[in-house]
Amino acid sequence: MDEPTQPADTAGPISSTVRRWRRLAVRHDLQWSELLLIALNLYGLRGNDTEGMRLRINSEDQEFMMVLPADRVTSPFSLRAHVDPSSPQHGLSELCVDGTPVAEIIEAEPGDEVRGYLRAEGTAATLQFLEDAAQGELVKHYRDLLQALSSDRNDDGTSHRFDEVMLAAIHAHDEALVVDHLKAVREAMTAEGLPESTTLGVLTPALRSREAFAELADRVGPMLVFLTTESYEDTAEVQDEQSGSGVRQSERLAEILAAAREAGHRTSFTYTVGGEPLDEMRAWLLPLAEQTTLWPSLTIHPAETPVDDSQHVAAPDERLDFFLEARSLLEQIFAPTELRPEPWRCYRGLWYRQHAGEPLDGPYV
Repeated sequence: MDEPTQPADTAGPISSTVRRWRRLAVRHDLQWSELLLIALNLYGLRGNDTEGMRLRINSEDQEFMMVLPADRVTSPFSLRAHVDPSSPQHGLSELCVDGTPVAEIIEAEPGDEVRGYLRAEGTAATLQFLEDAAQGELVKHYRDLLQALSSDRNDDGTSHRFDEVMLAAIHAHDEALVVDHLKAVREAMTAEGLPESTTLGVLTPALRSREAFAELADRVGPMLVFLTTESYEDTAEVQDEQSGSGVRQSERLAEILAAAREAGHRTSFTYTVGGEPLDEMRAWLLPLAEQTTLWPSLTIHPAETPVDDSQHVAAPDERLDFFLEARSLLEQIFAPTELRPEPWRCYRGLWYRQHAGEPLDGPYV
C-alpha cells in the first residue's frame, strides 16, 4: 500500500498514527483513503468549535462531504491553511493527522444545522422537517426550500431537476403530522414541475401503522421509507397482543418495514454502530435486514461530548479496529440481500470507495 501523499514543501516524517493506521488498512484489506474517511468520522476534528463543521475534502481525486464535531481535543485530525504568499502552497488548506497532511480541504464551514442540502452530485435534495409550521403554510415552505436548493445548483435562473427528495423528520413522533408534511412535500414537488417518477423519501421514527402506509401510497405514491431506529420511541420489549409474549424491539421495527413493503414502499433504516458488542448488533439487525430493500444508513457512533466515551462499547485505543471489524460483519449480515451502499447517503458512514473488497461506484457526495 502506498504512503499517503504530501505536498512537496511539507514533506517530512510521517506521524506514528498514520503509520499505525496504514498497518490497520493492510490488515483489513482496505484502501488508505477508505480507512482515513472512517477514522475522520470516528474522531472528528481537534478544536473548540462547538457548532461542528461541514467539511468537503479531496481524497485521491474524489470529493467527499462530511458533517463533523469540531471540538474533539483528543482527535488526531486538524486543519492547516498555507497563508505565506511566498509559498508554492499558498491558499491550500489541508487535513492533517498528527501533523501529517493526508487530504486537501475544498471547503470548511462552521455549523452542522441546515434547512436543506443537496447530495448525489446535486440530484438528491434533503428537506428538514419544520414541526411548528402552520398547516396552511406547509406547501409554500417546502416549495421555498426546493427553489432555494435549485438555485444553489443552477445559478442561471433555470429550475433544477431532482431525482429524489427526502424529508428528514428524524425527531418527529406524530404519525399523522408526518403524513401531512409528506403530502405537502409531494404537492410542492408537483408545483415545482418535478414528475411523479421523482422519488419521495422520509427519514423518521413516526410511521408505523398499515393505515398510514396505505394512505401515503394512495396520496403521494410509492415512497422510500427510512425508519430511524435511534429515535424510535418504544420499550425494548413490546407485548404481542395475540400471544402476550415479549417481542424484541428489532422484530417490531422489522414488522413496521414489512407493513411499508406490503403497501408498495421501498424500505430501509438507520442504525448507529458502536453502542453494543458485535454479537448483539448482529442479532438485532438480522430481522431488519430481511425487510430492507435499500442499503441502510449504518453510521459511526460519535461521543456525546468531547470527553464522554462511556457510550462506546470499544476502548479508545481499540475503537478504529472495532469499527473495521463491524464493517466486515455488516457486509456478511447483508450479503444475502445483494444490496450495496450508496456512499453519498451517509455523512458518517463506514463505506466510501469499496464494499466487501469490491469498488463502489459514485457519486460520493
